[in-house]
Amino acid sequence: MADIATLAASRAAADRMSRLVDGYLATQLVYVAAKLRLADALAPAPLTCVDLAEAVGAVPGVLRRVLRGLAAEQVLDELPDGRFALTPTGQLLRTDVPGSRHGGALAGGAAGYAAMAGLLAAVQGGGIPFELVHGEPFVSHLDARPDQRDLFQASMAARAAREAAAVVAAYDFGRFRTVVDVGGGAGLLLDAVLAAAPEATGLLFDRPEVLDGARLPSVGGDFFVEVPDGADAYLLSRVIHEWADADAVTILRNCRRAMPEHATLLLVEAVLPERAVELPTAVRLDLQLLAMLGGRERTAAEYAALLDAAGLRLADLVPADAPTGLHVLEVRPQ
Repeated sequence: MADIATLAASRAAADRMSRLVDGYLATQLVYVAAKLRLADALAPAPLTCVDLAEAVGAVPGVLRRVLRGLAAEQVLDELPDGRFALTPTGQLLRTDVPGSRHGGALAGGAAGYAAMAGLLAAVQGGGIPFELVHGEPFVSHLDARPDQRDLFQASMAARAAREAAAVVAAYDFGRFRTVVDVGGGAGLLLDAVLAAAPEATGLLFDRPEVLDGARLPSVGGDFFVEVPDGADAYLLSRVIHEWADADAVTILRNCRRAMPEHATLLLVEAVLPERAVELPTAVRLDLQLLAMLGGRERTAAEYAALLDAAGLRLADLVPADAPTGLHVLEVRPQ
């Protein structure tokens, strides 16, 4: 029995390694599906490969092999009559469903996929993988390519909308009367906060070009220089994780200088587990930050150390979304 168990474990390990080695196939299969909007075309009803190829402008013979690859990954269902249908996983590639991952599939299959080719060089010699591959920072790369920038921003907006709902469900914003959303972008989270706390007033703070056309009250500036002062609450959602420690401390110190003694700073971030296997989703996001921006996710202890260096203290850690490790870190002046 021990020999059989050992053989089974060995086979399972080999199968697992094969899937890891072949992971590039799945990434690009999903990217092609998103780029061609296969899920939108299949949403009304299952289609044959020929009909689907005509609908999306593809070569039938090549597309069929891609469709079978997607079926092997359980993104599509290959029906007995030869047609292909969406599985529950495939439904998430539609552009018109709540929780759509369409934008993320596009961003991951293009910019993210290419950036990871620079990972070995970064591990051996330092640097940011994306910059090693492309010769320029990610933000500059997007600014020069409006189509890619729009796709990336759409992906981030979809994630922000999902996370905003989770944050306002987990944390009570009703005790605050004034909220400044630092680096708040389009204001999706602040909008949700104000809907949940209708007696509060809010202010978006971000770079002037980001705030162009903002629907909420806003003021432009640079959080590396200063932050609007005098509010009850300062909200930073997915801001600190984009920066290395020294820059993160600078942002936090500027927030501390702006905060009255009664004020609360709220960081919305994924918190890494002590052991990676406990929360792989957050670990993968940490690797994406490493590849694209040079930022990082952090453990609760690492956040506490950053905050201490900025004259702040971590008062509470409120879970918002268990699968992703998203938390609201409640922070107060020391």
